[in-house]
Amino acid sequence: MLTKTRRRILFYSSIFVFFVAAIPILLYSFGYGISRDFKISKTGGIFIQTSEAGADVFVGSKHKRTSLLGKSGLIKNLVPGIYKVSVRKEGFWDWEKSLDVFSETVTARTVLLVPRNPSGKILGTTTPQIKKTKPPYASIKKFWAIPKTEDFIILGEDKKFYKNKESFDIYQEFGTTTAEILLSKRESIFDETFSRVIYWDKNSINSYWFADLDQMPQWEKQLKIGDLEPRATKLFQTNKAIRAVAQYPGWPDWLIIAVSDGVWATEMDSYGGQNSFPIYQGKEPKIISIESEQSIIFDDGNYLEIFLPS
Repeated sequence: MLTKTRRRILFYSSIFVFFVAAIPILLYSFGYGISRDFKISKTGGIFIQTSEAGADVFVGSKHKRTSLLGKSGLIKNLVPGIYKVSVRKEGFWDWEKSLDVFSETVTARTVLLVPRNPSGKILGTTTPQIKKTKPPYASIKKFWAIPKTEDFIILGEDKKFYKNKESFDIYQEFGTTTAEILLSKRESIFDETFSRVIYWDKNSINSYWFADLDQMPQWEKQLKIGDLEPRATKLFQTNKAIRAVAQYPGWPDWLIIAVSDGVWATEMDSYGGQNSFPIYQGKEPKIISIESEQSIIFDDGNYLEIFLPS
């Protein structure tokens, strides 16, 4: 039998427990969270845009499936900190990365899911017809395609730059550093957005952002080379010989790299872990052409068509 005193203690204890339990709920409803070190702060989120609908996004203990139309998922109400993010779908390589979440900020990433067994076919030994990738002028040795156009930037024998046949002041348009990169002996291409020049040697790939610095992706700012050069970024390093580099069609933050005996889809963003997935394994593959949803590779005497996810 409860005495009056015990009933009173039970009543006030229940009120105390109610308010203790209500505090986290109220904080959550107003967009606050409690971190592991018991600090109260505004929450953030992680937004994942994938190449596939119905992919499973895991952020810590939270789970979201990418939408059918948008192919995206948003994980909300995350207290600031570092989270391991995994994106998975049957038949595709798992994408994994550690991402920073900040207060009142949504951290966004584009995730290319590459099939474990990409479809393709052997075209034979005859050179296939491909889209023109060279300027229609004789004696041109060094040139760069301008993405999404039929124009080219050309380095003439006089060491001056031209856009097609017209004189082109690349120093004024893109700056001295970009011009020096193009003039060097390193291989180089312009990216799909025509915002950076990607250049490489035997074992490393770097980029230089010549467009408006405010448009530079956040992940690229985190990978800058030195404090004095915020436009330069280290993209990829390997102890194997890099044979060729191309932009992955439709995915500005991804590259296609021919390294040693394989061709790989590799994300430029190495902050928090860099994802790289095999597209083709052979002997000494050479990239012939990269087009939307397909690539043509030459290896062991044959031309092969590999279909790329878009």
